[in-house]
Amino acid sequence: MKNFLSVIKSEFNHFLHEPGAILIMIVGVVVYSLFYAMPYSSEVVKNAPIAVIDFDRTNLSREFTKNLNSTDYVEVISTPTSMQEAQKDFYKFKTRGIVVIPKDFEKDILRGRQSTIALYADTSYLIIYKAVYTGIIQTAVNMGAKIEIGKLMKSGIPKQLALAIKQPFEFVQAPLYNAAGGYETYVYPSILVMILHQTLVVGLGLMQGTRNELRENYCNKEKDIPFTLFARCTTYVLLYFFYSLIIFLIFPAIFVYPMSYNIIPLFALLIPMYYAAAFFSHTISYFFKTRESALLILVVTSLIFIFLPGFIWPKESIPQWINILAEFIPATSGVDGIIKINQMGGTFWNIKYNFLWLIFLCVFYFVLSCKIMKSTFRKK
Repeated sequence: MKNFLSVIKSEFNHFLHEPGAILIMIVGVVVYSLFYAMPYSSEVVKNAPIAVIDFDRTNLSREFTKNLNSTDYVEVISTPTSMQEAQKDFYKFKTRGIVVIPKDFEKDILRGRQSTIALYADTSYLIIYKAVYTGIIQTAVNMGAKIEIGKLMKSGIPKQLALAIKQPFEFVQAPLYNAAGGYETYVYPSILVMILHQTLVVGLGLMQGTRNELRENYCNKEKDIPFTLFARCTTYVLLYFFYSLIIFLIFPAIFVYPMSYNIIPLFALLIPMYYAAAFFSHTISYFFKTRESALLILVVTSLIFIFLPGFIWPKESIPQWINILAEFIPATSGVDGIIKINQMGGTFWNIKYNFLWLIFLCVFYFVLSCKIMKSTFRKK
């Protein structure tokens, strides 16, 4: 035990004298975890600015504009008189959509004819486009239903019967696991796991690349490699356990995003993921002949690692053989487990397969990294 603690102390002192590792594993963790909280803090896009061109200028068209402006999705900030005038604001990004109410809008509706409302929306930002599109559709559907019910009532049908004819069944929407339908609730916890995983892998890879470049043996005796490897990795697991306490227990109160405080399954998932990531980094360090090659390879592949867990791009749209390879990246099970714990309120029983797979990855990469350390030990 004394030797184990002395190795941890020695490794931590070595880490504090590695500016590159400090930049990645301390500064990087803090900056990235704070930075990613900002774009998603609003959860959903509201009051997207739009322009409404009203060529009809009747009571019904003005009512449509008023109803449109009353939704949470869009805000009518201008009512230009021509498309050319509306385009100027659109191309200056003052508005994100243009709604065109045609001439004879009220006349066509009162005569029972269908009228067409045109929407020109900026689809380069899909989140904003969704807000604009949803606001227009919601307003059109609600106003259409109101007009139809009014016509039925004028024909002598009671209001309740008219409602039943127009809408024979009531649709009740009950969103599960993400009541607000927000991006922060869904994306941010998964991003945090990826930040912790990637900074750990890149930081340790950088340090191993430095050792390989200097042709330093991992320890004094070959037989001590497993012990030394486990002790050194424990140093960083303890550091990242400290990060986890702050990020998953304190951050939710600061940034006000939903987080399940089910601590036992949370850390039962994260601790083996940290060990697996540390052993994984040591395993692939065989290919890092220099410090620069380690940083270059790991930073370039980080973007690939972010897509593989399946929370940014659905796993169903990824080829199966890539999904199989992705399972050997510790972050994949980590992200899957954090979604079950945080969004779905899962218990340890719900993440047992993720936990067991991470334990397997720990053993698998520990054995591989030991073999690689021993093979490079003989060459030095």
